[in-house]
Amino acid sequence: EENWPGYFVNKGEMSAADSRIGVAKSGTRYGWDHLAGHGEERADEFARFDVTPSGTTAQYDYRNEANGHGYIVEIDPFSPRARGVKRTALGRFRHEGCTFGKLETGKPLVFYSGHDSRFEYLYKYVSNTPWDEADANSSNRLATGDKYMNDGTLYVARFDEDGKGAWLALTPDAMTTDGKTLADHLGSQADIIINTVGAADLLGATPMDR
Repeated sequence: EENWPGYFVNKGEMSAADSRIGVAKSGTRYGWDHLAGHGEERADEFARFDVTPSGTTAQYDYRNEANGHGYIVEIDPFSPRARGVKRTALGRFRHEGCTFGKLETGKPLVFYSGHDSRFEYLYKYVSNTPWDEADANSSNRLATGDKYMNDGTLYVARFDEDGKGAWLALTPDAMTTDGKTLADHLGSQADIIINTVGAADLLGATPMDR
């Protein structure tokens, strides 16, 4: 759901990832945080939307709560009791859906997704595991998702003036426009995923006009 940052507010020190994705500094779009402390609140279900660092460490507040949002979630509509699975390898941003390319035996699966906000980017994810036609009839559909959607490479698109372009890998060793690497700027692959859009900025991806 592309409007998810509007549920969160951070009135203190903002992380680069939260700032870039659009977490508000003064008030939320939907006001769920205003219900914190309500008599019917259970397990901090509303307090968690205020991600302001307020405790001595992250253990004592919800400063990292927003990091768990912004991912494609796979569900199995044929198993209503099955829990959905976040496919974090596909990146963290304001996903406007996700679609996959043609399935060809022996070739990787490719998933495409756009960031639903003005002047944002187009992404693709390529699985490490090549497609096995037998998986089309798997009875454990979420396990099939694990097989293809947990391990792979996330890319962001760059379009050039000559009508060509390139897919830029969002990996720690990827070169940024200032001659450094994403590892130099952000750290590990997990850090890159959390700040997918910031990583795309650093690589010089092409903003889209939506």
